[in-house]
Amino acid sequence: MEEVITTGTDEAAVAAAEAVAESEERVAEAAPQKKKHHVNQQKLWDNIWGWLFCLPLIIGTCWFIYSTLIMAFLLSFTNFRVGGQVSMWECLGHLGDYIYGKRQGATDAFHWYKLLFTENVTGMDRTTLINMGIQLNEMGAFLFNTVFYMIGIPIGMILSVFFAVCMSRDIKGGNVFRVLYYLPCVASAISIVYTFKIMFGSTGVMNQLLGLGNFHWISEGVEGAYTWQNLTGAEPSANAFMMDPYWCQGFFMKLVIVIMSVWKGLGGTIILYVAGLSGVNAATKEAAQIDGANGWIIFWKVTMPDLYPTIFYNIVTSVIGGMQIYAEPEMFMNSAYSGGNVMVSGYVALIYKYGINMKYASRGAAYGMFLAVIIFVLTLFQFWLDSRKKD
Repeated sequence: MEEVITTGTDEAAVAAAEAVAESEERVAEAAPQKKKHHVNQQKLWDNIWGWLFCLPLIIGTCWFIYSTLIMAFLLSFTNFRVGGQVSMWECLGHLGDYIYGKRQGATDAFHWYKLLFTENVTGMDRTTLINMGIQLNEMGAFLFNTVFYMIGIPIGMILSVFFAVCMSRDIKGGNVFRVLYYLPCVASAISIVYTFKIMFGSTGVMNQLLGLGNFHWISEGVEGAYTWQNLTGAEPSANAFMMDPYWCQGFFMKLVIVIMSVWKGLGGTIILYVAGLSGVNAATKEAAQIDGANGWIIFWKVTMPDLYPTIFYNIVTSVIGGMQIYAEPEMFMNSAYSGGNVMVSGYVALIYKYGINMKYASRGAAYGMFLAVIIFVLTLFQFWLDSRKKD
């Protein structure tokens, strides 16, 4: 009797095991099988060729921008000088031994950065200003010039949008106007600068049109035409603005450069806005017209929102480029080899003045790092404002 019971139990266990095995097989069969991905040879070669074409740009960017940025950052804490006894690679390789002033027993890695905020205007400009009892912080004066030139950004943007809207309409000769407005972008910068120097000269056409006599828009020498008296021939004034050459004469000189920069860059910006206007949703504009919206409302409520990406791009690139202005003011005053002119030169002129002209690369590197931080912060601020607008 016991044998029968045992045998029956074994058979039941075997049957249960078989049932479990069958169910596992069915589950395995029902599960989705991983498909083998076949490599698309054409797509693979397209990717390879794409990366090969991008490789020179990637290598150039890493070597000429990122690596030099790192080296400039490290050199800004040293007293490395071009043409000195120590090479740049030796200085970077033994950075701790060449921190500014260490050989003299006074380590001060931030020496150049402190000097940035304490150094007054140097050179011929300093002699002129000291004789008049005026002291200017060099970085503050050159940085103010740079910020002043950025007044042209909103002016240029407004004018560009206006002309782009006019050109995007169905008018005869629209393409001719686009070419005419773009011509200054392909003209030589030197020819434009000297044209404006002649136009705004004391006997130039602008004085004749405005009836200003021999008004000196541009200083023609280190000692001349700085105060309101020299500019107009009027009696000396006790007004601080009129007696301060940096604020009085400098204002008119910078104003001429702003006008020139806006005129020169107008064509390229117009082309971008014309392209942006071509992407405005025509159906939305038509629906707004059917609802009774006038042209002004359509422009602000329909056109401008669709044009925003182009506007944002232009503002970001214009601010970055505006902070790096260098060539136009230097050509205007023939001051590229003298370390800049305090009346008109932008901040980049300081980097050249100390980093290249005076051979103190570490000082120029420190000044360059300060400018890089300013541009980085301004760009981040613009992207932050953009993200808030999207939210």
